[in-house]
Amino acid sequence: MNPVVRDGLEVLMAVAVGGMLWQAVGRLRRGEIRVYRCVSCARPTSRAYAVCRHCGAPQP
Repeated sequence: MNPVVRDGLEVLMAVAVGGMLWQAVGRLRRGEIRVYRCVSCARPTSRAYAVCRHCGAPQP
């Protein structure tokens, strides 16, 4: 592959990743993204697991 083409693709990928990061930070600052919290300990936890990894309480 031509180095100029490769470098151009690399720049486009960097711009795309930067844009996604910028968008995510903006949504966090505007409050559009909520952090899921455990019902028992109120610490941030994942919705992917049935129990909280911090306190072991079952999640709804």
